[in-house]
Amino acid sequence: MSKPLSEIIDPLPFEGTFSLSRIGSVSAEAISQLGDSEKAELEECSNLKRQQEFVSSRVALKKMAKEMGEQQQFEILKDELGQPYGRSSSQIYFVSIAHTNDSIFCGLTQADPIGVDLEPVDRTVPERLEQRITHPKEKELITKMPAIQLWTIKEAYIKLRGKGLRMNMNEVQIGKESSRLFAELNDDKSAKICSFRLKNKWLAIAYYQK
Repeated sequence: MSKPLSEIIDPLPFEGTFSLSRIGSVSAEAISQLGDSEKAELEECSNLKRQQEFVSSRVALKKMAKEMGEQQQFEILKDELGQPYGRSSSQIYFVSIAHTNDSIFCGLTQADPIGVDLEPVDRTVPERLEQRITHPKEKELITKMPAIQLWTIKEAYIKLRGKGLRMNMNEVQIGKESSRLFAELNDDKSAKICSFRLKNKWLAIAYYQK
């Protein structure tokens, strides 16, 4: 039996909340929950799928903020590099968002930067792409894990760093510490990545070790 998300993330060494949910429709009720800047950003989304992802993530994160005790108006904005963050009138939040065709995975914390990623277990990684995501010193590691799991681990780490497309996955070397915990090996900050399977999804959460 698959463990629920709460049981998997509880051991993480920082306070935060996470949500894995299905992508919903762009309803009038959902849009009514958005702030002015979020509505303006929604209008810039070029297709229905992107609109659904956008609205679903914002609704989920607003609910998560309330669960963390936030009683004021809460919005998701983007910094100068395009990275999302949460803001109320009195608090700034760290945010990370990932999605597949049907699901969205969101993380929200007050004090700790995070990066999350999500991919279907059955997603195929072509050999050429596998070579592009694998560090030269990870040859043995990749024989013991699915390539798509490695993808989520590195994507979560790159989101943590805020590098986006400016950082190649094969520049990042990962080492395994336990069945679910991996460490990034070539950065001056000590980053950890929790990797786990939940039903038919691989999920990863990256954070800096204090």
